[in-house]
Amino acid sequence: MVGVAEFLFSTLIFPGLLFAAAVGLLYIGIDRKITGRLQHRVGPPIWQEFLDFGKLLTKEDITPAAAQGAIFDFAPVVALGAVVTVLLLFPVNSVQPALQSVADLIVIIYLLNIPAISMMLGGYASGTPFGAVGAWRYVVQLFSYELVFVLAILSVVARVGSLSVSGVVGYQLANGWLLFDPRLWPAFIAVVIAAQAKLLRVPFDIPEAHTEIVHGPLTEYSGPKLAVWRLVYCVETLAVLGLLVNLFLGGPVSHTIAGVTIPGVVDFLVKVFALLLVTTVMRNVMARLRIDRALRFFWTYGLLLVAVSLVLVVV
Repeated sequence: MVGVAEFLFSTLIFPGLLFAAAVGLLYIGIDRKITGRLQHRVGPPIWQEFLDFGKLLTKEDITPAAAQGAIFDFAPVVALGAVVTVLLLFPVNSVQPALQSVADLIVIIYLLNIPAISMMLGGYASGTPFGAVGAWRYVVQLFSYELVFVLAILSVVARVGSLSVSGVVGYQLANGWLLFDPRLWPAFIAVVIAAQAKLLRVPFDIPEAHTEIVHGPLTEYSGPKLAVWRLVYCVETLAVLGLLVNLFLGGPVSHTIAGVTIPGVVDFLVKVFALLLVTTVMRNVMARLRIDRALRFFWTYGLLLVAVSLVLVVV
């Protein structure tokens, strides 16, 4: 019974759904507020994401007549389950995650692709041209940034010699952050840019492109299903940036200051917030790329950066 209770607590509360939803919504609210300031606007309050989420839950849920109902309805639920599971598989408060798996980095990479696949399926299943075009763009973009993302992680694996996130964090506790290893600087730059594309943030918000295809795969979503998609985006932001924190910034570390012990989750959230600020600035100083230019960028400069790191680490 104790094991079942611990599993339910980890899955539903910390570091699972409740924690991920609260922090993800708050961080995206802060992102929107900072964006407003950078654009010389007041911007919404930082709790606006909570209000929007609650409002969407109360709105009418409409499914297009031409939609493939089952796929259209369940795509956001599957995506949410995948990103919440990611948070269970890497350290959030201590070196040990809530769930442990052999070669968990492979599992995490797989799970982080499920939201993209779900959105593509949801877009195609919506039965509308905007959804189909957005899904097609997502497929094309996925095959460009994902290789860079995976190879950057492979550089870390080659440096540490472990496919376990806990192993990578433990290595950094003994030897210092991998961000301070010059051989991994190109990989870090590449993975941050690839993360921007994975999260569909400017300049890689091409599959959604509000001014071109309305909202792409999400155009026909409304009410509670759109609320779940919004929650998926917020939690995925926390999951992707949290993975980078574990791989390059030492993961969660507890500190004792003036006799007061600060838990590792605080350290983890501060580091995630620092990366969020970097991505926020990036999306406010750049314009959306055309799909062909985004592909060219990842297949040339992105691959070049991770190739340099791989060669330096291996040699």
